[in-house]
Amino acid sequence: MSDGTPPDDSARYTTILVDPPWPTGQQGKYGAASKYALMTLERIKAMPIGALAADNAHLYLWCYPATRYVAEDVMREWGFEFKDEFVWGKDQMGLGQYFRHAHETLLLGVKGKLPVKFRGQRSFTMLPRQDHSHKPEEVHVMIQRLSPGPYLELFARRPAHGFHVWGNQVDSDITIPGYPVPSDIKTKTNTNTNTNTTKVAVTEEAADA
Repeated sequence: MSDGTPPDDSARYTTILVDPPWPTGQQGKYGAASKYALMTLERIKAMPIGALAADNAHLYLWCYPATRYVAEDVMREWGFEFKDEFVWGKDQMGLGQYFRHAHETLLLGVKGKLPVKFRGQRSFTMLPRQDHSHKPEEVHVMIQRLSPGPYLELFARRPAHGFHVWGNQVDSDITIPGYPVPSDIKTKTNTNTNTNTTKVAVTEEAADA
């Protein structure tokens, strides 16, 4: 691992990547609701991102046209100021009531003061669309080029080199109070059988900060 090495229990993450299960415009047989459980905006806003982020930190937040401006509200709720956006252009059309959408947007927010490490990054790129909600692996490389670690990805669907991950579909490296995921049960079972774990727990006190 590089500087994405998992921090100890007292550390926080300098760069956080989030791909929330947005509820907006995701109903019907072709929407995300048919693939996985969605969250309400209230539950998304209530996530203790402030307890996870360092005092000076970057937030990368995925959104799509129907949630583009709601995502900025969520970002502010988490203590970050919107700064810029990156657009992923897809090679296939998706859904849309007016235009058939062929892009998703990655917002960049900053908490405190933290400049990017690299100033030559283009704000748009074309990358192939994969299975539903599968974001390009190239984005992790881009984020590591732009932002310092340690790194955390929330709602991750697969392991990512250099990143701690959390979500329903991965063996999560952290626990978040009030937001249980399947691997929490595995970790609890291992603890009860005296098996050491490497999970970082976000404490209730920190979550309320």
